[in-house]
Amino acid sequence: MTIWTVVGTAGIGKTALALHWAHRVAGRFGDGQLYANLRGFGPRVTPAPPQEVIRGFLGALGLPPASLPAPLEAQAALYRSLLAGRSMLVLLDNARDAEQVRPLLPASPGCVVVVTSRNQLTGLVVAEGAYRLSLGLLPEHSAAELLARRLGPARLAREPGAARELTGLCARLPLALAVVAGRAASRPDVPLGRIVAELRAARLDALATGEPVTDLRAVLSGSYGCLTPPAAAMFRLLGLRPGLDITAASAASLARMDLRQARAALAELARAHLIEEQAPGQFALHELLRAYAVERAGAETAISA
Repeated sequence: MTIWTVVGTAGIGKTALALHWAHRVAGRFGDGQLYANLRGFGPRVTPAPPQEVIRGFLGALGLPPASLPAPLEAQAALYRSLLAGRSMLVLLDNARDAEQVRPLLPASPGCVVVVTSRNQLTGLVVAEGAYRLSLGLLPEHSAAELLARRLGPARLAREPGAARELTGLCARLPLALAVVAGRAASRPDVPLGRIVAELRAARLDALATGEPVTDLRAVLSGSYGCLTPPAAAMFRLLGLRPGLDITAASAASLARMDLRQARAALAELARAHLIEEQAPGQFALHELLRAYAVERAGAETAISA
């Protein structure tokens, strides 16, 4: 069995990529596809228990609910026996961690599993031999192409400077670019320069949509809410620090932690893709994450006051 993990920060396009690929290769899997949203991250959501997902899969495979055994282990064994010898694609979207995924893995060599997550899912790589595909921010030319496809190249050509600045203010994050493009498309008579000014004035407010799955602030809160208190405190402090990169030693001094504690907090943030380790021991966060960290720092200060 082949397992692929598609990992990256919130809004990077993991689900979109996995679904696009699944549609393109559907013909390779003669017995079909299974899909589940594991609800691992998101504002005010509870991760899907493996037993709930397996029951859904068994129902999709034709088993009536009344015939299913109660224990998770028995359901998982029945699920694997039904997939034995089959050629199926199993897409597990938005996983919280490896433990949520393991009971959902088939055993048939004809099956391929694709898991998307904001977590690095290192346990699946180590124990199950999963391959990892890490998604990064779009290159500058790809970010510009995304805007051009949504808004038309003529509109960008009228304000090339504003168009370039838009990609930078969105940190070349696909979700942010899509929100800005949608807002600009709905206001065709508004110059791009005005949208740039709105982003400069209030970055996260300008990227708000009112929908939990597309509102950048809400999407980032799903990752932040899963952090331990030391990692959350470190994240807030990184937003307040001048500059976008920091070493473990500097982070320890900033957070008044010993070096071991600082490394643990930074490692947790890196696993959650809230910072990126650009070089051994050197970490950075993009501008939108920094804006969110600053906002969270202000909110925590107000609460404690």
